[in-house]
Amino acid sequence: MPAPPANVEAYTLDELRKLYTEKGVEGLDAHRIELTSPYTVGSFLSRLDVDGRRDVLRLIPLEHTTDILSEMDAEDAADVVEAMREKRAVKILEELDPDDSADIMNEMEDADRERLLGKVDDETAATMRELIAYEPDTAGGIMTTEVATARPSMTVIQTVRHIQRLNDELEHIFYVYVVDEENRLLGVVSMRDLVMHGPLDYLRDIMNSDLQGICSVDMDQEDVARTMAQLNLNAVPVVDVNNRLVGMVTHDDVLDIVQSEATEDIQMLMGAGGDEAVNDPVFQSIQRRSPWLMINLVTAMLAGSVVYAFEDQISRMAILAACMPVVAGLSGNTGAQTLAILIRSIALGDIHSGEDRRVCMREMFKGLINGLFIGMIAAVSVGVFTGNPMISVVIFSAMVVAMCFAGMAGAFIPLMLNKLGFDPAQSSNIFLTASTDIFSFAVFLSLGTWILL
Repeated sequence: MPAPPANVEAYTLDELRKLYTEKGVEGLDAHRIELTSPYTVGSFLSRLDVDGRRDVLRLIPLEHTTDILSEMDAEDAADVVEAMREKRAVKILEELDPDDSADIMNEMEDADRERLLGKVDDETAATMRELIAYEPDTAGGIMTTEVATARPSMTVIQTVRHIQRLNDELEHIFYVYVVDEENRLLGVVSMRDLVMHGPLDYLRDIMNSDLQGICSVDMDQEDVARTMAQLNLNAVPVVDVNNRLVGMVTHDDVLDIVQSEATEDIQMLMGAGGDEAVNDPVFQSIQRRSPWLMINLVTAMLAGSVVYAFEDQISRMAILAACMPVVAGLSGNTGAQTLAILIRSIALGDIHSGEDRRVCMREMFKGLINGLFIGMIAAVSVGVFTGNPMISVVIFSAMVVAMCFAGMAGAFIPLMLNKLGFDPAQSSNIFLTASTDIFSFAVFLSLGTWILL
């Protein structure tokens, strides 16, 4: 394709949506798409059906298509690659970085995966089969096998010339990993080290053999991301059980992990699917959400049954019904604040074994202090409004007890889910809301019955 005219500008996401909605693929200019960032085009394609994605990608040169597919969700990219003509799909898989190809292959139907693996060149097929064998959410599943390596007996100038020859093959060259004849990792040399040392210096003399951040192939991707963040590295090496270098994880992979894990935690916290997206099929979304909504219904009915048990008391003193949501709402927010902090702390590894009891007690104490402060303000406000000091006593006492419980529950629930092997974010909010509502209603109405009636 000829170079785009100088006055042609890239599309914005809104422009792509509008033009496609009004005119279809015929309304899109191939030159402008080529100038548009792969992320923007990928975001646009994720909103189209498979046929629409394929039609748009036909306008785009192969090298730009691979950039776009690597920015898309792996499942969406797999759907469109499966729908392509086999010859084009094979070329794309061969041009993609190995880790991106493996991610796409993992999302394909078994028959399509084997069919395409049988068509790509032998070297690409071998690499993809190796990567597909690892669990997708481990270091082996997210690593790239394209790594710059050198022998300890090589000089700086030999290494530089070696890297120059590899430049077209490697996506990232942050470090040169020094390995022996069996590819066992011995040390690392940064690009800065190569520049700062003399051309005849040997790698064995300048390499850093005190390696940090080495990841095993089965290390969880969250642990990989945490390791890179703690050590401020651009990439970390991945080794097998025999300390042989098999790949590396780069910073752009970690950014994807952080975004993916944060999205998953937020969605699961509220009972939605961890990998659910706004454009997913309606019935697929319903299938993921309905079980948690049914659980939510059961817990809400339990909370309602507590209120129903105090029907006579509420009918005799309507102020109880008016103040009840205040106590439940404040205790719920107290627990939600704690829940957010705890889930994040668990994800970052800030809570160590044996600290569960201390953490729960600490959060309960925070709830107590907040309860005393907020409860006093609420008691004064209600007392002034009603002119009944005993109601102030009820709401103050109930808020102190309820917020103290909520602080403890907000810590206990995610810690318990984590200990049981579940994701701490997995609908913790539903369980927390149920427990704080039931407890708050029971405490407030019991105190109201005891003190006021």
